[in-house]
Amino acid sequence: MKETWKNKGITIFFLFVIAVFTLVNLYEFLTKAEENGRLKGLGELGSINEAAITVWGGLQRFMGKELAFGSTVYEDVTRLNNGYFIMADHSPDYDAAVRGALGAQALADEIGAEFLYVQVPGKQRGEDLPEGVVCYSESKQEAVTEALLAEGVTVLDMGEVLRQSGEEWFSYFYHTDHHWNNDAAFLAYQNICAYMSENGSEIAEDLTDGQQYQRVLYEDVFLGTHGRMAGPWYTGLDDYELWLPEFPTSFSLEVASQGIHLEGDFEECFVHYENLACYSYDYYAYYAYLKEDYDCFEIVNHLRPEGPSAVIVRDSSAVPVSVFLATQCSELDILDLRYMEENNAMDYIREKNPDYIIYLFGTGYLGAENAIVMQ
Repeated sequence: MKETWKNKGITIFFLFVIAVFTLVNLYEFLTKAEENGRLKGLGELGSINEAAITVWGGLQRFMGKELAFGSTVYEDVTRLNNGYFIMADHSPDYDAAVRGALGAQALADEIGAEFLYVQVPGKQRGEDLPEGVVCYSESKQEAVTEALLAEGVTVLDMGEVLRQSGEEWFSYFYHTDHHWNNDAAFLAYQNICAYMSENGSEIAEDLTDGQQYQRVLYEDVFLGTHGRMAGPWYTGLDDYELWLPEFPTSFSLEVASQGIHLEGDFEECFVHYENLACYSYDYYAYYAYLKEDYDCFEIVNHLRPEGPSAVIVRDSSAVPVSVFLATQCSELDILDLRYMEENNAMDYIREKNPDYIIYLFGTGYLGAENAIVMQ
């Protein structure tokens, strides 16, 4: 009798597993074809959305899937061969980036400013992709860099900088997120400062030394963009290392559209510790600096009146780079065209008349006119 119940139990277990796998794949089939997303996305399930994404991702991890269907039809998550995660870029278009940068170069020539285009690399490389997965980010960033160099634009190719650093490539990226980490961002800051110095600006060399920063590690607090799409049971969690200057700082920060005005040191103006309390689907540790993407940050450095002035036109890749660069600049304005309702960036820059216009973009927006072409 005991043997009979044991056999029945094994049978029931395997039938349950088969049923789960069948339902999961049926769900994927039905919702993958839905034009507006997967039953409007697991992210819209109200109060149970986080649990739904977490469990859904856990099931896909249990099934050993290299491609996890995320919480919307546009946000599938791919596990690379080394265990890092990406959302594959399926668009080869990069024309907007070239037009945007050439327009910015023309504006810089008009007002007598220097123009620098900074290309942030995607973390995935061709050899790291699972078989059958197509991702255009690597080819796009190479094509943009080549096209702009051919047009005489000054380009800082951060992919090449990272490759020449001597460090392992993936040490500059998060597991669960598409952004680079603060080690990579600081390298970008150092290279931008070197460019400014070459152009005659007064740069405080001691402030470009990473040893001048305290580094505070927060463990398992970062659920990156990929983690928020497929859940922590699929991607795991990241640590976050907060860099804090150990030298004196004093700033004013204003976001006029949001009614934000801050005065104080680096921490008081830039750091948001609430983003480091624990991992969350609603906010994440990458924005421990500056909190969110807004249309325009205006930052004045009260201790560096002799420093250069600059405007950064950017996507979120520039968040940590910007706060590091603010320690050198007399004034730094950070523009995000995605949030400028009238996209009047060119008039804004003419009024500010900075020493430098800097474009800094990752691969995700190279084809997005609303994010990278100034009007």
